[in-house]
Amino acid sequence: MLTGSIAIFSDAMETIVHIAAVGFAWYSLRITYLPADEDHHFGHDKITFFSAGLEGALIILAAIIIIQTAIDKLIHGVTLEQIGYGTGLTATAAAINTILGLYLVKTGKNNSSLIIEANGRHILTDAWTSAGAIIGLLLAFFTGKYWIDPLMALFFGANIIFEGGKLIRRSIQGLMDKTDPALFNSTQYMLNEKCTALGISYHRLRLRMSGNVVYIDFHLQFPDETSIESAHLQATEIEQMIQQSISYPCDIVTHLESTSHHPPDHV
Repeated sequence: MLTGSIAIFSDAMETIVHIAAVGFAWYSLRITYLPADEDHHFGHDKITFFSAGLEGALIILAAIIIIQTAIDKLIHGVTLEQIGYGTGLTATAAAINTILGLYLVKTGKNNSSLIIEANGRHILTDAWTSAGAIIGLLLAFFTGKYWIDPLMALFFGANIIFEGGKLIRRSIQGLMDKTDPALFNSTQYMLNEKCTALGISYHRLRLRMSGNVVYIDFHLQFPDETSIESAHLQATEIEQMIQQSISYPCDIVTHLESTSHHPPDHV
Protein backbone atom coordinates (compact mmCIF):
# COMPACT_ATOMS: atom_id res chain seq x y z
CA MET A 1 0.00 0.00 0.00
CA LEU A 2 2.84 2.41 0.81
CA THR A 3 4.98 1.83 -2.28
CA GLY A 4 2.58 0.55 -4.93
CA SER A 5 5.16 -2.17 -5.66
CA ILE A 6 3.78 -5.49 -6.89
CA ALA A 7 7.09 -7.20 -6.07
CA ILE A 8 6.74 -6.18 -2.42
CA PHE A 9 3.04 -7.12 -2.55
CA SER A 10 4.04 -10.62 -3.70
CA ASP A 11 6.49 -10.86 -0.81
CA ALA A 12 3.79 -9.79 1.66
CA MET A 13 1.23 -12.23 0.21
CA GLU A 14 3.58 -15.17 0.65
CA THR A 15 4.29 -14.13 4.24
CA ILE A 16 0.56 -13.88 5.07
CA VAL A 17 -0.03 -17.34 3.61
CA HIS A 18 2.91 -18.65 5.60
CA ILE A 19 1.44 -17.33 8.85
CA ALA A 20 -1.78 -19.23 8.08
CA ALA A 21 0.20 -22.39 7.34
CA VAL A 22 2.15 -22.06 10.61
CA GLY A 23 -1.14 -22.37 12.50
CA PHE A 24 -1.75 -25.83 11.05
CA ALA A 25 1.93 -26.74 11.45
CA TRP A 26 1.69 -25.90 15.17
CA TYR A 27 -1.36 -28.15 15.48
CA SER A 28 0.35 -30.91 13.47
CA LEU A 29 3.41 -30.87 15.73
CA ARG A 30 1.17 -31.38 18.77
CA ILE A 31 -0.54 -34.34 17.07
CA THR A 32 2.66 -35.88 15.64
CA TYR A 33 4.17 -36.67 19.03
CA LEU A 34 1.04 -38.17 20.55
CA PRO A 35 1.62 -41.83 21.47
CA ALA A 36 -0.09 -44.67 19.62
CA ASP A 37 -3.63 -45.41 20.81
CA GLU A 38 -6.50 -47.83 20.15
CA ASP A 39 -7.49 -46.03 16.95
CA HIS A 40 -3.94 -45.31 15.69
CA HIS A 41 -1.73 -48.32 16.33
CA PHE A 42 1.16 -46.81 14.37
CA GLY A 43 0.93 -43.38 16.00
CA HIS A 44 0.07 -40.05 14.39
CA ASP A 45 3.24 -39.26 12.42
CA LYS A 46 1.60 -39.06 9.01
CA ILE A 47 -0.09 -35.76 9.82
CA THR A 48 3.37 -34.35 9.04
CA PHE A 49 2.75 -35.00 5.34
CA PHE A 50 -0.70 -33.37 5.48
CA SER A 51 0.89 -30.26 6.99
CA ALA A 52 3.56 -30.03 4.27
CA GLY A 53 0.93 -30.60 1.55
CA LEU A 54 -1.38 -27.91 2.92
CA GLU A 55 1.47 -25.43 3.11
CA GLY A 56 2.41 -26.21 -0.49
CA ALA A 57 -1.21 -25.70 -1.63
CA LEU A 58 -1.48 -22.36 0.19
CA ILE A 59 1.81 -21.20 -1.35
CA ILE A 60 0.50 -21.98 -4.85
CA LEU A 61 -2.75 -20.12 -4.10
CA ALA A 62 -0.74 -17.05 -3.11
CA ALA A 63 1.34 -17.36 -6.28
CA ILE A 64 -1.79 -17.35 -8.46
CA ILE A 65 -2.98 -14.12 -6.80
CA ILE A 66 0.48 -12.58 -7.27
CA ILE A 67 0.61 -13.49 -10.97
CA GLN A 68 -2.91 -12.14 -11.61
CA THR A 69 -2.05 -8.84 -9.90
CA ALA A 70 1.26 -8.54 -11.76
CA ILE A 71 -0.39 -9.08 -15.15
CA ASP A 72 -3.01 -6.45 -14.31
CA LYS A 73 -0.29 -3.93 -13.41
CA LEU A 74 1.69 -4.72 -16.57
CA ILE A 75 -1.42 -3.89 -18.58
CA HIS A 76 -2.60 -0.80 -16.67
CA GLY A 77 0.72 0.58 -15.40
CA VAL A 78 2.47 0.97 -12.04
CA THR A 79 3.01 3.98 -9.77
CA LEU A 80 5.84 3.70 -7.21
CA GLU A 81 6.04 5.79 -4.03
CA GLN A 82 8.04 5.94 -0.75
CA ILE A 83 10.75 3.67 -2.13
CA GLY A 84 13.23 4.18 0.73
CA TYR A 85 10.69 3.32 3.43
CA GLY A 86 9.43 0.28 1.52
CA THR A 87 12.88 -1.14 0.81
CA GLY A 88 13.94 -0.58 4.43
CA LEU A 89 10.97 -2.56 5.81
CA THR A 90 11.46 -5.32 3.26
CA ALA A 91 15.21 -5.58 3.93
CA THR A 92 14.57 -5.87 7.68
CA ALA A 93 12.05 -8.65 7.06
CA ALA A 94 14.52 -10.45 4.77
CA ALA A 95 17.28 -10.38 7.39
CA ILE A 96 14.99 -11.73 10.13
CA ASN A 97 13.60 -14.42 7.84
CA THR A 98 17.08 -15.57 6.82
CA ILE A 99 18.16 -16.09 10.43
CA LEU A 100 14.87 -17.75 11.42
CA GLY A 101 14.74 -19.94 8.30
CA LEU A 102 18.28 -21.29 8.74
CA TYR A 103 17.57 -22.01 12.41
CA LEU A 104 14.33 -23.90 11.64
CA VAL A 105 15.91 -25.98 8.85
CA LYS A 106 18.75 -26.98 11.17
CA THR A 107 16.33 -27.75 14.02
CA GLY A 108 14.06 -29.75 11.71
CA LYS A 109 16.96 -31.88 10.45
CA ASN A 110 18.38 -32.43 13.94
CA ASN A 111 14.98 -33.55 15.24
CA SER A 112 13.92 -35.41 12.06
CA SER A 113 10.85 -33.17 11.78
CA LEU A 114 9.53 -32.56 8.25
CA ILE A 115 7.08 -29.95 9.59
CA ILE A 116 9.79 -27.73 11.08
CA GLU A 117 12.16 -28.21 8.13
CA ALA A 118 9.39 -27.38 5.61
CA ASN A 119 8.56 -24.23 7.58
CA GLY A 120 12.21 -23.21 7.60
CA ARG A 121 12.56 -23.70 3.85
CA HIS A 122 9.40 -21.68 3.26
CA ILE A 123 10.79 -18.82 5.37
CA LEU A 124 14.08 -18.93 3.43
CA THR A 125 12.01 -18.66 0.23
CA ASP A 126 10.41 -15.55 1.78
CA ALA A 127 13.88 -14.09 2.36
CA TRP A 128 14.94 -14.66 -1.26
CA THR A 129 11.66 -13.16 -2.47
CA SER A 130 12.27 -10.09 -0.29
CA ALA A 131 15.78 -9.66 -1.68
CA GLY A 132 14.48 -9.95 -5.23
CA ALA A 133 11.67 -7.49 -4.51
CA ILE A 134 14.18 -4.91 -3.27
CA ILE A 135 16.40 -5.32 -6.34
CA GLY A 136 13.43 -5.13 -8.71
CA LEU A 137 11.99 -2.09 -6.97
CA LEU A 138 15.29 -0.18 -7.03
CA LEU A 139 15.92 -1.07 -10.67
CA ALA A 140 12.45 0.13 -11.64
CA PHE A 141 12.83 3.35 -9.65
CA PHE A 142 16.31 4.35 -10.86
CA THR A 143 15.77 3.40 -14.51
CA GLY A 144 12.23 4.76 -14.68
CA LYS A 145 11.10 1.47 -16.25
CA TYR A 146 8.33 0.67 -13.80
CA TRP A 147 7.29 -2.44 -15.72
CA ILE A 148 10.34 -4.16 -14.15
CA ASP A 149 8.47 -4.27 -10.82
CA PRO A 150 5.48 -6.41 -11.95
CA LEU A 151 7.84 -8.44 -14.14
CA MET A 152 9.84 -9.36 -11.02
CA ALA A 153 6.56 -10.26 -9.30
CA LEU A 154 5.76 -12.65 -12.17
CA PHE A 155 9.14 -14.30 -11.68
CA PHE A 156 8.49 -14.62 -7.94
CA GLY A 157 5.07 -16.11 -8.62
CA ALA A 158 6.56 -18.78 -10.87
CA ASN A 159 9.26 -19.58 -8.31
CA ILE A 160 6.70 -19.79 -5.50
CA ILE A 161 4.61 -22.25 -7.54
CA PHE A 162 7.74 -24.35 -8.03
CA GLU A 163 8.50 -24.37 -4.29
CA GLY A 164 4.89 -25.15 -3.40
CA GLY A 165 4.87 -27.98 -5.93
CA LYS A 166 7.94 -29.50 -4.28
CA LEU A 167 6.21 -29.48 -0.89
CA ILE A 168 3.08 -31.11 -2.33
CA ARG A 169 5.18 -33.71 -4.15
CA ARG A 170 7.03 -34.54 -0.93
CA SER A 171 3.72 -34.77 0.91
CA ILE A 172 2.25 -37.19 -1.65
CA GLN A 173 5.38 -39.35 -1.61
CA GLY A 174 5.15 -39.60 2.17
CA LEU A 175 1.45 -40.48 2.16
CA MET A 176 2.12 -43.12 -0.52
CA ASP A 177 4.98 -44.61 1.55
CA LYS A 178 7.64 -43.95 -1.08
CA THR A 179 10.86 -45.70 -0.08
CA ASP A 180 13.94 -43.57 0.52
CA PRO A 181 16.51 -45.16 -1.89
CA ALA A 182 19.56 -44.04 0.12
CA LEU A 183 18.10 -45.36 3.38
CA PHE A 184 17.06 -48.63 1.74
CA ASN A 185 20.47 -49.19 0.14
CA SER A 186 22.36 -48.51 3.38
CA THR A 187 20.07 -50.89 5.31
CA GLN A 188 20.47 -53.54 2.62
CA TYR A 189 24.25 -53.15 2.73
CA MET A 190 24.34 -53.61 6.51
CA LEU A 191 22.10 -56.69 6.29
CA ASN A 192 24.31 -58.24 3.62
CA GLU A 193 27.43 -57.68 5.71
CA LYS A 194 25.97 -58.89 9.01
CA CYS A 195 24.09 -61.90 7.64
CA THR A 196 27.19 -63.08 5.77
CA ALA A 197 29.23 -62.80 8.98
CA LEU A 198 26.61 -64.79 10.96
CA GLY A 199 26.12 -67.43 8.26
CA ILE A 200 22.41 -66.66 7.79
CA SER A 201 20.33 -65.08 5.01
CA TYR A 202 17.48 -62.64 4.69
CA HIS A 203 14.78 -61.63 2.22
CA ARG A 204 11.66 -59.45 1.89
CA LEU A 205 13.33 -56.27 3.15
CA ARG A 206 10.78 -53.44 3.28
CA LEU A 207 11.20 -49.86 4.44
CA ARG A 208 8.93 -46.83 4.68
CA MET A 209 8.94 -43.39 6.31
CA SER A 210 5.99 -42.29 8.41
CA GLY A 211 6.60 -38.73 9.50
CA ASN A 212 9.43 -38.95 12.03
CA VAL A 213 9.66 -42.76 12.24
CA VAL A 214 11.23 -45.33 9.89
CA TYR A 215 9.41 -48.67 9.71
CA ILE A 216 11.59 -51.60 8.60
CA ASP A 217 10.75 -55.30 8.35
CA PHE A 218 12.50 -58.33 6.85
CA HIS A 219 12.71 -62.12 7.15
CA LEU A 220 15.77 -63.87 8.56
CA GLN A 221 16.56 -67.50 7.69
CA PHE A 222 18.58 -69.65 10.10
CA PRO A 223 20.00 -73.20 9.88
CA ASP A 224 17.49 -75.79 11.11
CA GLU A 225 19.48 -76.61 14.24
CA THR A 226 19.46 -72.98 15.49
CA SER A 227 17.56 -72.59 18.77
CA ILE A 228 14.86 -69.94 19.02
CA GLU A 229 16.90 -68.25 21.76
CA SER A 230 20.00 -68.01 19.56
CA ALA A 231 17.99 -66.84 16.53
CA HIS A 232 16.27 -64.17 18.60
CA LEU A 233 19.59 -62.90 20.00
CA GLN A 234 21.08 -62.63 16.50
CA ALA A 235 17.97 -60.87 15.20
CA THR A 236 18.10 -58.40 18.09
CA GLU A 237 21.77 -57.72 17.35
CA ILE A 238 20.95 -56.96 13.71
CA GLU A 239 18.04 -54.70 14.69
CA GLN A 240 20.22 -52.71 17.10
CA MET A 241 22.93 -52.32 14.48
CA ILE A 242 20.40 -50.89 11.98
CA GLN A 243 18.87 -48.56 14.58
CA GLN A 244 22.27 -47.15 15.55
CA SER A 245 23.12 -46.35 11.94
CA ILE A 246 19.88 -44.43 11.22
CA SER A 247 19.33 -40.95 12.62
CA TYR A 248 15.54 -41.40 12.76
CA PRO A 249 13.65 -43.41 15.38
CA CYS A 250 13.08 -46.92 13.98
CA ASP A 251 10.40 -49.55 14.37
CA ILE A 252 12.07 -52.79 13.18
CA VAL A 253 10.26 -56.12 12.91
CA THR A 254 12.04 -59.38 11.96
CA HIS A 255 10.38 -62.65 11.00
CA LEU A 256 12.47 -65.73 11.95
CA GLU A 257 12.49 -68.80 9.67
CA SER A 258 14.42 -72.03 9.24
CA THR A 259 16.21 -72.57 5.96
CA SER A 260 14.55 -75.85 5.00
CA HIS A 261 11.00 -75.02 6.12
CA HIS A 262 10.12 -72.25 3.72
CA PRO A 263 6.97 -72.92 1.64
CA PRO A 264 7.18 -71.83 -2.03
CA ASP A 265 4.16 -69.54 -1.64
CA HIS A 266 5.72 -67.74 1.35
CA VAL A 267 7.30 -64.56 -0.03
